[in-house]
Amino acid sequence: MSLLIVYGTETGTAEDVAEGLWREARARNLPACLAPFDEYDIENLPSERAVLFVISTSGQGEFPPNARTNWKWMLRKSLTRDTLKEVSIAVIGLGDSSYQKYNFAGKKLFRRLLQLGARDLLPVCLADDQHESGIDGALLPWKDQLWLQLHGIYENLSLTVDPTVPPLCKYTLQFAENGDSNDSMRNGEVKGEGELRAVRVVENRRVTAENHFQDTRLVSFDTSGVGGMDYAPGDVLMVHPCNPEETVRIAIDALQYDDELLDRPFRALPTDSSIRPLPNDVIGDGPTTLRSCLLRLFDLQQRPRRSFFELMGAISTHEMEREKLLELASAEGQDDYIDYITRTRRTVAETLRDFAHTAREIPPQRLFDILPRIRSRAFSIASCPVKHAGRVEIIVAKVEYRTARMVEPRRGLCSTYIARLMEGEKVRVRVRPGTFRFPPVARAIVAVGPGTGVAPFRSLILWRSGSDWDELQTSREGKVAVHTAYSRDEELKDGGRRYVQHVMQQQRRQLLQMLQEEKAWVFVAGSAGDMPTAVMEAIDLIGKEGNGEDGFAAQLEREGRLQFETWS
Repeated sequence: MSLLIVYGTETGTAEDVAEGLWREARARNLPACLAPFDEYDIENLPSERAVLFVISTSGQGEFPPNARTNWKWMLRKSLTRDTLKEVSIAVIGLGDSSYQKYNFAGKKLFRRLLQLGARDLLPVCLADDQHESGIDGALLPWKDQLWLQLHGIYENLSLTVDPTVPPLCKYTLQFAENGDSNDSMRNGEVKGEGELRAVRVVENRRVTAENHFQDTRLVSFDTSGVGGMDYAPGDVLMVHPCNPEETVRIAIDALQYDDELLDRPFRALPTDSSIRPLPNDVIGDGPTTLRSCLLRLFDLQQRPRRSFFELMGAISTHEMEREKLLELASAEGQDDYIDYITRTRRTVAETLRDFAHTAREIPPQRLFDILPRIRSRAFSIASCPVKHAGRVEIIVAKVEYRTARMVEPRRGLCSTYIARLMEGEKVRVRVRPGTFRFPPVARAIVAVGPGTGVAPFRSLILWRSGSDWDELQTSREGKVAVHTAYSRDEELKDGGRRYVQHVMQQQRRQLLQMLQEEKAWVFVAGSAGDMPTAVMEAIDLIGKEGNGEDGFAAQLEREGRLQFETWS
């Protein structure tokens, strides 16, 4: 019986780690199956022999979207303490210790598996983005112990890996010949409920002043006649971006593929049942091309992970580049990796250019192993499903900054893509349920939304009040009261910084009345850095002033009256 590896991911890191483990298991002569958590038939879990879970934590201690359905199944009261008594498990949690609820998903999953009777092979691995070596600081030594433990279950598992054997390719590419039809060249993916849909850009308007440091945009899409685009306040629009043309050009120049190869249609055939077909809602229903994949499928703007260097080093025949690639992939080379990638924010395309000899050696099928996939980005929907019928709107802040030793500014893939969209262009999107659970209309709410965090509350307030947003921005009384914080107001005496927590303190009497007497709910949306902690501290101070007790924020959170939706 094979090892099962399932992953729950938001940004793709957990998927990357899971794929690396799957590849290594296969290299160690161990059959292994790989699946996103929610695509695995969870009813089969009690019959598995050994399962490895790789789970990231999203937002404020939540499971990533592609793990939530099966997690709910695992919480069923009908499950007993011996449900998983025949199953050996190991859990890798991926998190960031700067977040308030560090690695909560991995910890909760591990505890629940033990409650259901599973046998733990190792203590839960808590990998931390803030470690000086990143997630590898915890993952690499833990993984060495994992193979030793699995050897006790799978006797055929090899304790060493032959470095001369190239890693398994995920796909073979069948290029079109003269006379091949589109039907014979389909990639074979079955569309599901989460498929992307093409919508048209109606408006892309900058809402910050031209001299403001941040280019923030209100983008409106026409969804009339497009199925599956119904939404409610608090829901999220997933936008699938494309690489900038200049980035694609860097990659093509590094790979040195000619136009005939770039534009020759092909279909990708998975080499293993664990490998999913290419997503046809991204690349199209018929055959695709390498040029299309470089534009739509591969994330050339991402910072390359350790697996990128590991796979590049495995195929390189250039001695100096191979040595450097494998060093950057190793635990011992983490300082060099930090200096080369982390500090500079160097992209995948730029790294291909830097390792020119190896890049020219990459056969087309290897691109699907080496290059990361573009992942749709989540934006809180800012429009009202009633007031803006047939449309969906989002608020997007363009990410652009400079780093040491890099001439070109660093740009966020999706925010740059969105900022460049012109009226009439088509964009691939889908709607995803949000994490906020709003109370009945009659219940009072407190909404804290710094920056683009205002988006879900714009949707909610327009839906509840029926008022125009421009009117609401100047409101100070009645059903809706709006209080603003200008964190870069030069007229302020404290150095131009007044944050939402300062405004909460200024309005503490009204807030205390709402929270204690009116039983108001508090919703916080925005950056996942210091802001959520500062807001909780402000609530605690307000509560202590009102009743002299500590832990007011934690009490509200336990009652479901304090909820967060944050992002980094």
